[in-house]
Amino acid sequence: MKYFCYLICLFYLVSSCRRDEQLSDELIVDPPIITHININIENQEKEISKKNYIDSTIFIDGKNQYENFTGITEIRGRGNTSWDYPKKPYRIKLEKESNLFGLAPYKSWILLAEYLDGSMLYNSIPFEMAKLLGIPYTNHIIPVELTINDKYRGIYAFTEHKEVGPNRIDIGENGLLLELDSYFDEDWKFKSTHFDLPIMVAHPEDLNTEKLSQIKMEFEEFEALVADSHFPNNQYLNYFDDESFVNYMLIYKLTQNREINHPKSVYINKLPEGKYRMGIIWDFDWAFGYSYSEQHYDINNVYRSIFVDNSMPGKDFFSKIMTDPHMQNLFKQKWTEFKVLHFANLKNHIRSYAQLIEQGIEADHEIWGKRDSSGNIKTDLQNVLEWLDARADYIDEYVNSF
Repeated sequence: MKYFCYLICLFYLVSSCRRDEQLSDELIVDPPIITHININIENQEKEISKKNYIDSTIFIDGKNQYENFTGITEIRGRGNTSWDYPKKPYRIKLEKESNLFGLAPYKSWILLAEYLDGSMLYNSIPFEMAKLLGIPYTNHIIPVELTINDKYRGIYAFTEHKEVGPNRIDIGENGLLLELDSYFDEDWKFKSTHFDLPIMVAHPEDLNTEKLSQIKMEFEEFEALVADSHFPNNQYLNYFDDESFVNYMLIYKLTQNREINHPKSVYINKLPEGKYRMGIIWDFDWAFGYSYSEQHYDINNVYRSIFVDNSMPGKDFFSKIMTDPHMQNLFKQKWTEFKVLHFANLKNHIRSYAQLIEQGIEADHEIWGKRDSSGNIKTDLQNVLEWLDARADYIDEYVNSF
């Protein structure tokens, strides 16, 4: 009987080894190749403006990772501060809706320049984290190489345009999308009464003064409860979704994104008859410890809070919400879950992204400079992973202080 059991165990052991060998053989494949986008501007115009689209054609070489694509498009510049950098971000608008890179078919798409840090890894982190947390309407980030008019422009991050619609920001025709941004440069906007938040209405677009006043009044009903002396022991959570806020703060905390203080590129959405929810996430150029005088992933800055010391509208509003013991407990719970279930997956995603970036990083640096990169993607990757580990330790201490 013992001999029979031994044979059975041996059989399963051999079978397991063969399965492992098969799996190993399946994994020994050519590594993914970074895709290439070629844009040719009509009449070979060299200057791309931020205001006006220019007619052009686009060809995407999918490198057997994605379907090739050829089509008619328009191109223009985009961004606020990022438009002032040497390496420019772009928006393209196709002649007809198309499912580029296997994504839902739309006309408008974005090419992020990834200029501020030469490792070009920073946008891969928050967007993947948002997907792991299940935050709705999170954009995809696909690294590509870009050529315009036969001139190589380096590595870019291809992503969806921020627009309301199915398979994008799917809040329906009657939903609400607010952008909180100190640039305050859109047509329909208001400053909130209690915290002086700079709020622009991104959707709906067909507004008038009466509708804007209604949106302002309804938002300030919620805002007044946060400003109230009885906060958090009032009904503010009848207006505001706690889980979306905590997920949002998890990403901002881990990435040390201090744009929330101004605020800049902070979004709040609302379904008809629903609560205010944080999201989408956007713009992490000035995260990971970066400032005018400090570079990304500086381990010496990893233990800083995302909230600044002085009073700013975003800081005053969002840091007060974080003082609610309910939010703190939920944050601690979700952070603990994320570390156990997803943190390793997040780091593996960054490794895969770095493998793609490696194929074009030297050529990109030849054009735009190293931009605080070591010049070696493996070294950059190690710096990023070590910074994230240290940042996770900081958050552990943060939640233990509640």
